[in-house]
Parts: sequence; structure tokens; C-alpha cells
Amino acid sequence: MGSAIFNPANMPNLREVVYDQIKEAIVTGLIPAGSRLSEIDLSRQFDVSRTPVREAIRQLAETKLVSLSSRRGAYVLLPTAKDAADLYEIRNALENISVEHLVENPPRDALMEARGKFEEVSNDWDADRFMRMDTEFHSTLSRHAGNNYLDFMLGKVGDIILICRHYAIGCIPKITSSREHIAIIDAILGGDVSSARVKMREHIENTRDGLLEYISRHPEATSPEV
Repeated sequence: MGSAIFNPANMPNLREVVYDQIKEAIVTGLIPAGSRLSEIDLSRQFDVSRTPVREAIRQLAETKLVSLSSRRGAYVLLPTAKDAADLYEIRNALENISVEHLVENPPRDALMEARGKFEEVSNDWDADRFMRMDTEFHSTLSRHAGNNYLDFMLGKVGDIILICRHYAIGCIPKITSSREHIAIIDAILGGDVSSARVKMREHIENTRDGLLEYISRHPEATSPEV
């Protein structure tokens, strides 16, 4: 294969470096859902032994980004339709707690900055660029909600939400998603907790539906046996 991605001699914690690199490739779609992860191929790509790769894959399995079994090996898989619906039910509840707290004391400067960015979005924007902005917006909400356990719980499902978000965004016009974000911001800044909750729920449900649409078109992304 080509040259190594990094020099392992310069990496103090090899497993974490390999983990971060593989995770980034998964959540951005560089390693697509449905792909098999080969310890041999990855160790060659990263120019490391198989041990840190194996450890990284096991860690990824704990975050649900990878399905790992002794019979099939390791695969990057999206949640099933049922699991996706369950995941977004949890996400909807947590995100609504965020907006309820934010209405009381909104980070106005951060929200206005985000609003301005969403107003600039067009449908021909690069998907990764939009996903980074979308991720940062929701992170801003949870960081400013004033509930450390809320941020912790969202973090627990954060990695699987990231991979889901990548595929869901591809099924939703970026302008549509941006308008949903703007509506959430306006409701928070307007102090309307009821509207903020409704707008957040609509946004989460539309994102869920985008993911379910992708899953219905690509059943191989949820099972290595399809």
C-alpha cells in the first residue's frame, strides 16, 4: 500500500491515535457503513502492529460504531430502523432538556453567530462542512444548558449520533435543515419554551426520518449479511 498515515514512533498512545483515526474515517463516511474492518489492512495502512488496531476496534465496538463478532469479524454498521428510532427518541428527550434550560439564559452571542452561519447555507454546500457546523451547533446548546449530566449523557451517544448524522444529512436538503436550526434559535432567543421544544422535536424527527430513508435504501449498511 501507499505511505503510512503517521509515524508510530512519534505517537505516545498508539491505540488512541489509531482509534481516533478510524473513528474519524467512520463518522465522515470515508469508511462507509457496511464495510468490513480488516486488522491486517488497517495495520498496514497505519504502519503499526495488529495489536493497537485490534484494541481500537474493540473500543469502537463499545461505542456502537462497529459490530464485532468472532464469526463475522468487525463491520461498520448503522443502527437498524428500530434502533435508530429508539436512539432518536432518546436524543429528542435530551435535546429538549437543553432548549428548556437555554430559554431561561440563552448564550445570545453564540446563537446569533450560529444563526448567521445557517443563513448562508445553500444546498450545494459540502456535506462534511455542513455536518461540522450542525455538530457544533448542537454541542453549543448542550454546553450552555447548565446541566453537566445532560452534556455527559449526550456525549455517551455522541459517536453513534455522529455517524447517523452523516447519512441522515445526505437525505435532507441543507437549506431545509438550516431553516429548522434558525427556527430553534429564534424560539430560544424569543423566550418561547413551548415553541423551542416543538421546533427541536420537529428537527430531530426530520433528521431521524432522513436516516430511516437512507437505511431503507441501503439495507447492507445495517447488516453484514445483507
